[in-house]
Amino acid sequence: MLLRQRLGIAMLFIFLPINVPLWKMIFEFSGNSLPWGDLQIFFGFLVFFVLGAMLTFTPELKSPFEKAN
Repeated sequence: MLLRQRLGIAMLFIFLPINVPLWKMIFEFSGNSLPWGDLQIFFGFLVFFVLGAMLTFTPELKSPFEKAN
């Protein structure tokens, strides 16, 4: 498994859109508040979730100029 696939799987779990209330609670518990609204945070998590899916499920690309052994 490639490093980018491992990073993608971690991003899938961390930025799962259902986890938005959990992350808001963690930030509020630590004394910080998020300056964005709920919908903005949700779409931000959605973007990172899709990026994690792309990192996980895209195949490894090979150069067309590389010689086959």
